[in-house]
Amino acid sequence: MRLCLLLLLITLCPSLFAAELFGVALVDASRDQLRNAVKQAGITLVSQARDDAFFDVYNSEGVLPGSTHLFLGFVKQDQTFAFAEYLFSGLQQPDLLQKLTSKYGEPRVNSGQFLTDQHYRWESQGVIIELSPDWQNYQTHLTYFLPQRLKQLRLEQKSFQATVTSQQSLFNQQAY
Repeated sequence: MRLCLLLLLITLCPSLFAAELFGVALVDASRDQLRNAVKQAGITLVSQARDDAFFDVYNSEGVLPGSTHLFLGFVKQDQTFAFAEYLFSGLQQPDLLQKLTSKYGEPRVNSGQFLTDQHYRWESQGVIIELSPDWQNYQTHLTYFLPQRLKQLRLEQKSFQATVTSQQSLFNQQAY
């Protein structure tokens, strides 16, 4: 009886389960957990976040068909997950949309300027999942993010940029 109820819940409410990548729940993921999981999955590191970079870049071609890159961003202050984004070649991703719908339920559809410019959005325990076309670059983005942490990461980026600008200004003043 309990098994039947559990299966019914899974079927009717797929968004009750946390969004995850490579077996790591994103809502409470640390940088080290995700980096280790990505490494175990065999994804090739292209570049890793440093003081001046706020995200890792991976070649995801061998892991997710049609994708070219995976970007993973972390809040520097506490090394927690802020966002993950897959980049796909092309605009039409019906298989991906179908897989996301079966995993997270029916999306909220946001219409764009044109009929074919639709963005799909799910929420899974605080993690926002978006599938959106990028017409200008003929690509599709699949993004997972935690809004508060993404906001914190962007504040860290602004602070870093302000520091760099201030240092450059000081250096320029000393040059003459």
